[in-house]
Amino acid sequence: MKKILYCLSRILAILIIAFFAVFILEGFGPGFGWQDAVMHGLVALVIFGMTVIAWKWPKVGGWFFVILGSYYLVMSYGKEWWSGLIIGFIPLLTGILFLIEGLVFKKK
Repeated sequence: MKKILYCLSRILAILIIAFFAVFILEGFGPGFGWQDAVMHGLVALVIFGMTVIAWKWPKVGGWFFVILGSYYLVMSYGKEWWSGLIIGFIPLLTGILFLIEGLVFKKK
């Protein structure tokens, strides 16, 4: 069980980084400027930093992901709820998995 939580939380975090990093390519399309690519790159870098912190300190990084997922869910309320649920739920789940790992399976 410990190995599944350990691997699943990290795989989900890497997938979140990849998801936001793909949008960097959108900044080079017609109608978008280089500023869009930079902004998407910054978002991917922030999430990468959160992942590095969560990798080392699961409780702290777990809270970062919970806050990120909750923030996105709140900001998408009243708009397209299904896309907010999909994009906001995965970081929330990742944060919960990191918190469970950090709280239940303490490193000795």
